[in-house]
Amino acid sequence: MSVIQVFPSDKPLTLEPGETGPLVDFKVPIEPMPMFLRFIALWTDNTPLNGDPPTFGIKLGEGLITTVAADDTEVSVPGPKGGGEATCRRLENDLYLLKVVNRTESSTTWKLRIKNRASRTLRFVWVNSNVIDDTFQPWMALDSPLSIISRSSSGFVVVRNLGPGTLTIDDSPETPVGGQDSPVVLVHRPAEIAPHGVDHLVFSCGDVLSRMNLQHAFRTNDDNAAHTTLRIVADPF
Repeated sequence: MSVIQVFPSDKPLTLEPGETGPLVDFKVPIEPMPMFLRFIALWTDNTPLNGDPPTFGIKLGEGLITTVAADDTEVSVPGPKGGGEATCRRLENDLYLLKVVNRTESSTTWKLRIKNRASRTLRFVWVNSNVIDDTFQPWMALDSPLSIISRSSSGFVVVRNLGPGTLTIDDSPETPVGGQDSPVVLVHRPAEIAPHGVDHLVFSCGDVLSRMNLQHAFRTNDDNAAHTTLRIVADPF
């Protein structure tokens, strides 16, 4: 059974150059099977920095924090009984894949921290799963709310993908948003947005007699409703 965790829970972790983040708990199976953590280091829209890679600190139980470099070198993580092991591989476009294995045969606490070694401030998002393909999770970030005027031909909302997996949006253009009787219609949406990517959602609006406050949950491969729900304010002309 796949276990998926997306971190952080509310917004990306922002780290200035040289800054080290807090220790964060993550799940690792009792069985000596790999657990995968896929990280993305975000800089500016549509542009990875591709600077110096971060280092990761792993703490197992009450053991010391072990530094894991993004150079594919396996390191031992001290802890009870057999401890554990970890490796990290640098991928393209500021993505990193960390693999850990629990050798303790017990439900021991695992913690992680990140040090930003790049020359610019970066924001980090990561996904933890025992199934490597399930770490390709998106994070839909909407510039909400949409403010639109009656009889408007176009209103725009910026949509970003903050996650390490491609975002897909399944809502069909030319359909109402905020309910079947809503005057606000989705005109255009990107089919998908790659990691680091930014695009726009385009809307039109029919007749509005008095202010309407609506919301719409987009159908995407990001299953976090807090990420995918757009608030809409439609006003008379």
